Amino acid sequence: MIFDVSRPRGQLKVLIAIAGLMGCSLAGERPEGEVQPLDYDAIESRLEAREPRGRVSDAFPNIRVTDQHGRTYRFYDDLVEDRAIAVNFMFTECALVCPGTTSNLVRLHEAFAGAVGRDITFLSISLDPENDTPEALHDYWQAFGSHEGWLYLTGNFEETELLRRRMGVYDLDPVIDADKTEHAGIVTFGSDATDRWAALPALSSIHDLKETITRFALVGRAESTELADMADTEVEEAVETVYAGKGVIRNIDLDRKDVTLEHEAVEGLMPGMTMTFRVSPEIALDRFLLESEVAFGVVNEPAGFRIVEMVALGPDSAPKTDEVVASFSASGQRDYVLYCASCHGETGNGDGPLAGSLNPTPARHSDGEYMNRLSDEHMFKVIKEGGTAVGKSAMMAGWGGTLSEEQIFGLVAFIRSLADPPYSLAPSDEP
Repeated sequence: MIFDVSRPRGQLKVLIAIAGLMGCSLAGERPEGEVQPLDYDAIESRLEAREPRGRVSDAFPNIRVTDQHGRTYRFYDDLVEDRAIAVNFMFTECALVCPGTTSNLVRLHEAFAGAVGRDITFLSISLDPENDTPEALHDYWQAFGSHEGWLYLTGNFEETELLRRRMGVYDLDPVIDADKTEHAGIVTFGSDATDRWAALPALSSIHDLKETITRFALVGRAESTELADMADTEVEEAVETVYAGKGVIRNIDLDRKDVTLEHEAVEGLMPGMTMTFRVSPEIALDRFLLESEVAFGVVNEPAGFRIVEMVALGPDSAPKTDEVVASFSASGQRDYVLYCASCHGETGNGDGPLAGSLNPTPARHSDGEYMNRLSDEHMFKVIKEGGTAVGKSAMMAGWGGTLSEEQIFGLVAFIRSLADPPYSLAPSDEP
């Protein structure tokens, strides 16, 4: 079901107000002290101080990291300063977002046709340095094709967490943030030389990733015709290979048209794990039941994995009923920190880690005088389709290919809670 942004404005605003109240209540019920927070200032004090240069990268700590070949680097001095990079956080035992993310970045590497290693470096940084030794990272690098110009890095856990924090890739909820299996598949990219930085979901389309990274990180890096024309080059689509697998259905989302499977190893593609897949429109998901065993065929596309065939194997079983407590604002807060705060800031003040390199500067969601004049439909459209959909800056990317309608609804609810003065249900026109 597509979220209907044309529904009566009053109805939509009342729903958002109710969701916001529910989210605030639930968020406040989590006991404090479940996770001991790291003292980031103390960690940073152990590192050698650098002279500020007035760039976004001033915040990146100069930690020591080791790559899959056993080579050691200082993160800022050797990998960032005056260079172009694309960074994601991962770990080799991740059975959820990491395999799809890495597969998509492999496609991106190939789409850049020689620019990786020459004009830009891919950096995949482990969230699990205790287990991700250089040897383990080397095996992972080899499993995904041994691509040159792509470093898999491991280092001290606390220092890596400081780096992740300073790059704005973290969850506001410390319990969720401490669970590495909950990490977001975000790729942060930019050029220290031009001080232009941005971030996108790593499972965005290859065309969008390539065009945006070229525009932010590679402009001015080389004068070759190949690089100058890179943003306008069409991405060649690979011939689809259908990989066969078997698994058990753990969740079905009819609205998002996806299914979560606990599956066996899919030969030639991935080990056994529990993963959520997009499903082709012609497959009637409402005919399948939870906990039923299925055989499926999956393809690896630029936008991620997609199931193109699925049949039930065992006898039908009664569907299980799950009690779901809707908390749009609470979920919206988590998504805001993961996807929005790197530019807009944690509290919506437009002061995220990447904000300094953006022109125009990110909107201040805390500015109630401005935000409260925007309708819910307008905000929903901006988040889903991007700034150009409402005549605003192309720097605001559309997130409709990554976030569900419900997640966007939650983001609208949470953004409403940031406004000062507080949001009112009184009808108003868009500016």
